[in-house]
Amino acid sequence: MKHTKTTFVFTPEFGARLRELRKRRNLSLRDLALLMDRHQPGSFNLLAKLERGELKHPSVNLLVDFLRGCGAKVKDVADLLDAYLSQSPVLTQKGHAAVAELLKSLPKWEQRAMLRWEKATAEKREEKAAAEPEKKAVAPPEKKKPRVETDQQRVFRIVWSFIHANWNELFEQKLYEAMRGLANDVPRSERKHACNHARRFFGILTRYYANEKRRQGALARVERRAREDGFSDRTVAALRKAAYDAHAELQQSGRLDWKPTEEEIVKRAGHVPKVEKAETRLAMDEVAPGVDHNKTLGYIRAMAVQAVAARLDKLRLAHHQGKEYYYYWIDRLIPIADEHGTDSPEWQAEVEATVPKLHDPAVARDVAGIIAKAFDKWSAKLPPRPTATI
Repeated sequence: MKHTKTTFVFTPEFGARLRELRKRRNLSLRDLALLMDRHQPGSFNLLAKLERGELKHPSVNLLVDFLRGCGAKVKDVADLLDAYLSQSPVLTQKGHAAVAELLKSLPKWEQRAMLRWEKATAEKREEKAAAEPEKKAVAPPEKKKPRVETDQQRVFRIVWSFIHANWNELFEQKLYEAMRGLANDVPRSERKHACNHARRFFGILTRYYANEKRRQGALARVERRAREDGFSDRTVAALRKAAYDAHAELQQSGRLDWKPTEEEIVKRAGHVPKVEKAETRLAMDEVAPGVDHNKTLGYIRAMAVQAVAARLDKLRLAHHQGKEYYYYWIDRLIPIADEHGTDSPEWQAEVEATVPKLHDPAVARDVAGIIAKAFDKWSAKLPPRPTATI
């Protein structure tokens, strides 16, 4: 490590203390060197320099071994170390020096004012530090203990979570059907918001109210909030109807009074049955056509690969002649055929651009024909392409 002017310097006073500790044990420098297990030539001179204070930056190992050889403790030199450690950090000293230099450039009266302010600030700091132990002595207010759920509360929570899951299964289905009817009224970005209003309706209907007037007031507030959020009267009415229909069916079927048995809870290990939300079902409906389309397109590709492989094997085309490139070509032609068709200009442009690059142009055109024939044969089984939604 590079030593700077601010690094701790081993002083002659420190060396004299070490010499005193050595002589206290009646040890010569040579005896001490042997006790420190330092047999190398020059060890005697190194210890002599240490005691004279000529080693400005001795290693910690050397100092600790010296004290150990003399049977001394760190406390025997602690006062010398404390004198250094009690000094302020180097950066603070530089800051004080910079402030002192700045004060010199000010008029005398400003210097005196700054020094008075510094003195007053230091006194306030000392008073505050002295008052801190008294504050700590005062017992701090007890923190609120975290709520610990009792066994009875846990059972009650699990039972009610099963009951609500049973109710929500029917409600989310009704809400899903209502949202499908509102596909043109509610954009995708507002679906979750609209569904949350419907869930507020349903929550009010399933909650106990001693006064029916209060229930109707709560329902009216949800309606007003939904309209303020920009939903049309038709949308609000459909959301409210979904909640009412689900509540009425629960009443008629007796599911409002349903409670899970111990066997049902134990069978599911206390985990509530998962209920897909209406907006999640709508998103899955949008993704499903694309998944089915891509899956069928993968089957068509597999058929095209099989037909092309049979043709190339018949021609005994080797891999070094570009056999694998024909398979890569299928991955480019199938999406073009799916989007534009095999008789489209895009298909012809791809064929004309790639045929000259392959090993045999005649074989390449033959392979393109095989791919087109395979696609046309199986394209009737392709589901409709998914359309973009708002």
